[in-house]
Amino acid sequence: MICKGVSRSCSFEPLENIIIFSDPRGGSTWITELIKRISRTAVLWEPLHLEEVNLFKKLGFAWRQFIPESDKWEEAEKAFENMLRGKVLNHWTCYLSSPIDFMRAEKMVVKLCRANALIPWLTGVFAFRFDPVYLVRHPFAVAASQMKHGSWDKPFNGYIIPEGRYSEFYKNHTEFLLSLETKEETLVATWCLTNMVPLSHPENNRRWITVFYENLLMDPEKEIERIFSRWGMPMPEDIIKMVRFPSATAKEKTFSRSAQSQLYKWKSFFDREQIERMSGVLEYFNVAHYTGEVLPCMAFEG
Repeated sequence: MICKGVSRSCSFEPLENIIIFSDPRGGSTWITELIKRISRTAVLWEPLHLEEVNLFKKLGFAWRQFIPESDKWEEAEKAFENMLRGKVLNHWTCYLSSPIDFMRAEKMVVKLCRANALIPWLTGVFAFRFDPVYLVRHPFAVAASQMKHGSWDKPFNGYIIPEGRYSEFYKNHTEFLLSLETKEETLVATWCLTNMVPLSHPENNRRWITVFYENLLMDPEKEIERIFSRWGMPMPEDIIKMVRFPSATAKEKTFSRSAQSQLYKWKSFFDREQIERMSGVLEYFNVAHYTGEVLPCMAFEG
């Protein structure tokens, strides 16, 4: 109730907020905790979670909603504007920041881990002062982390194709999606569907800052400096030393403090047949950024 009371008095400038895009179990909490070292910020925690925030559920949003970049959806624009002003504070969205943090903050760090397919549309509607950060992690690592986490442990019943507005985004691939036989294949297919929207966009790493999780883990100084350079903002002094600590949502016993071993963990989680099946999903969606190897196939310098 305290958060809701603060929400009524909040009125952040939408374009001044820092937006973080990633997948669930893709490193979004980790990078958010680093970026929140910027003074006078508060973290808005996953406001697109349909079970915790009604704003987008009332519009009929799917869990990983897609909106074509050229489409005009006024109700969705208004909902995002309200969210970006800080009007959705509750026990969930205040997970990493207290009501006092929001009262003192000049801007929010908005963590979105199910909005990758919205990146071109959202950055077209809102000309953010600070280019949003889009953190991409190997789809096999994301799938392994999701399966180990416990929140994705429901019995496998095939790919569930979302209904609702713009559901053709998924239905265009109905035959392939319904042919998938394992949970890990469906998780990788979801990764491909949502991530290939920004990754294949001509403005990728221009309207937003694309950061590969693997590169951030292997060379954090370079990647963090790249982000802050794009923002024209000095780096907080303690941000680099924080990069080796697990995030608030990491399973401490499974977090490896060795960058190499952290990257290779999914290799021991899946067997050869599973990796071949998941690689077939990457091939279907023409993913060129990742293969059955651990590191991404490219890097961004600016």
